[in-house]
Amino acid sequence: MNPHYYETLTEITVDNYSFKVTWDAASRECCILWIQDTDTMDQFEALGRFSRFDRRNILEFVVRYVSSHELREEISKRRFSLYIEKLSPRFFKEIQRLDYKEKAAAFRNLFNLDSEIDEAADLGWKRRLMAKKFHPDKGGDNRAMELINEGYELLKSKNGKSFNTDGENQHS
Repeated sequence: MNPHYYETLTEITVDNYSFKVTWDAASRECCILWIQDTDTMDQFEALGRFSRFDRRNILEFVVRYVSSHELREEISKRRFSLYIEKLSPRFFKEIQRLDYKEKAAAFRNLFNLDSEIDEAADLGWKRRLMAKKFHPDKGGDNRAMELINEGYELLKSKNGKSFNTDGENQHS
């Protein structure tokens, strides 16, 4: 969804974070809080919903969000968990057919990474979360888990090394 299609109720900018509040399309009583981290995001993404438009509550949440790394991390984990729940087994079948360069891009998409890997820690908790759904011992698929591990290893190795498009190390 795009917040530009809805009436903007208020906008807040703090450091590199831009927030917009719009009415919820389903109910004019609820409102949606949108976020854009201008350092890493090309467009606004829905961050959450408020049961009613209350500037003070929204501002207090924004202040907590901007000032609390733990809150941002918790929200990021919840959002990634929802993303994982929507993944279908077909996604992994499509990855299998890709060449190295396309696979690397698909793995970045799978791990929901921006154009640059900021922290290797992101990869670890994201792989653990995916394993809860796709590991064969949890009722998942062997090939899906193999691809998750392959993507993890590829992205982890790229975090600090450069690769050419054939996937070979380039010496610095």
